[in-house]
Amino acid sequence: MAEGSGMIINTMLAIQMNIFMVILLSLIAAHAFFKLNRKAHDQRLFLELIFLTILILILEILSVLLNSGDYIDFIIVHKLVDTLGFALTPLVPILALLFVYKKTNKYKKINIKSVFLLSVPLVVNSIVSLGSFNFNWIFAITNENIYMRGPLWFVSPITSYFYYIINLLLLYNVREKINREELLILSLFTIIPSLLSVFQLYYFVYLTIWNSVAIAVVINYIFLVHSQTKIDPLTRLGNRIAYDEYLALWERRRNIVLAVVNIDLDDFKIINDVFGHYEGDKVLRVFARQLEEVFEGKGVSIRLGGDEFIVLVNENRREIVEKYIETLKDNIDTYNKISDRPYHVKFSYGMAIFNNTYNNIHELIQHSDKLMYEEKNKRIGKYQKPAK
Repeated sequence: MAEGSGMIINTMLAIQMNIFMVILLSLIAAHAFFKLNRKAHDQRLFLELIFLTILILILEILSVLLNSGDYIDFIIVHKLVDTLGFALTPLVPILALLFVYKKTNKYKKINIKSVFLLSVPLVVNSIVSLGSFNFNWIFAITNENIYMRGPLWFVSPITSYFYYIINLLLLYNVREKINREELLILSLFTIIPSLLSVFQLYYFVYLTIWNSVAIAVVINYIFLVHSQTKIDPLTRLGNRIAYDEYLALWERRRNIVLAVVNIDLDDFKIINDVFGHYEGDKVLRVFARQLEEVFEGKGVSIRLGGDEFIVLVNENRREIVEKYIETLKDNIDTYNKISDRPYHVKFSYGMAIFNNTYNNIHELIQHSDKLMYEEKNKRIGKYQKPAK
């Protein structure tokens, strides 16, 4: 009797937790739909991840409710719910994997061969899940409408763990590109569900891992929204807030390895005055994308304001940084050649590398900024740096 009461309490608790998470994620989904930039691949993937988690939570609620002899007339529905649930389960870590990839490799295309190989476990899981409806492979629904594990029940968790491991390997490979805070937050997509799923699989209880997935989604959404405050809405580069944050991080380091590149677009005011601000905005977006493509994984690109940019590069070898700048010049020259615009995108820059002659990073940036304006004066001749 006590065991039966315990099972009922456990079941009701699981249902209540899932319902709470569905409501919470639904509110977040509504907020995210209007707040996130759905044209950005990473943010669109995150929105899809929210909706998929809500769907699986609803399926989990139905599965728990229908797991009773009182609903024997709905045994077919029970089978359909569990079949769909097991088929969709690996899609959550897959979407999380794709989100992390696009978040950390914004302009890098996904290799088709890799996609094909990574899709094999998903296809196998889908086939086994669909076959379970008739052949009881992953699960079986008894004549009393009670759920039981099938002989191939391990296929679904193994498939999910495969994608969790791939996600961790991806995060390990990009650990140098992102800060520790972002690395930790993104890893929660893997750490929380994988740890709790071990508990669920071992004890075979209704403590669903989807609540843990929902928690990871909520934490990542809070971080994502917070990150939006550090992004320039026009160029999608970091803004002044991000700039101050990165400087604070660098200043806390004992052994500073840093090169600073200050950049200012040439004749930008003329482009704005002659061709309009819409055209000027396009120039800023084009140049920002070139900055990101060249310095992705090597440094942080910031729009300080107007047509002023700065790149903080994790490098202390001058020849390496100069090579990056030459690549940027070549890319801009290529754009100018193929562009049908009646103007050319041009820029001046100053570059300085931190060493023991600088008392702090601010002196380094001032020197780089001074070198940039010196180059601009040489190219334009009569340019005067505006008073600050």
